[in-house]
Amino acid sequence: MEIQTYNLLNVGVGGQGVIRAIQILSWAALHEGFKVRTAETHGMAQRGGSVASYLRFGTQIEGPLIPRGEANVILAFEASEAVRNFNYAGPQTHFIINEKLIIPPMIHQQGLEYPTISQIRKFLSDVSKNINFIPADDLALKAGNQRAMNVVMLGVLVGINQIPIKKETIFNSIMNFIPKKTTEINRNAFELGIEKGLTIRGGKK
Repeated sequence: MEIQTYNLLNVGVGGQGVIRAIQILSWAALHEGFKVRTAETHGMAQRGGSVASYLRFGTQIEGPLIPRGEANVILAFEASEAVRNFNYAGPQTHFIINEKLIIPPMIHQQGLEYPTISQIRKFLSDVSKNINFIPADDLALKAGNQRAMNVVMLGVLVGINQIPIKKETIFNSIMNFIPKKTTEINRNAFELGIEKGLTIRGGKK
């Protein structure tokens, strides 16, 4: 099936592997013959600041930035970042959200309130009907290393069948980007993510 336009927004904070995940998906899309465009925006990423990475591919792609309201999928490695970027979503957008909050130190220092997972879930339920929270950090630890959380999230994306790229192509791309010594950990993380995605879909293949 010809894909004219596919838009994925990946968001999180510095150090979570946001940009690496887009590099993996971009390489996979290129290897399946798509025209690919990417872009990224970030503040003090190395200090835990917000990071957003855009991926667009298909047969009719020009600019790299996703129009507001037109993301097919928003992958949020940190839950509050899904709220920060909700205006890229429409009613059919699929949210895949790591149920983890990374609260900036200034929030504590200034005595400010930070949204809870329940509040985030409630807010996003008015944006889209496709909201999925994933214990991605826990699954990564189960795989062998919390740093594999981004690979867990890619596995969920495959498992819920919301990206038009073959599982094998994405897996090969993961293997292309990771250190060889972490092959087994990342293989496990990817499979655990796929299993979680299949559970969300009700076990359909």
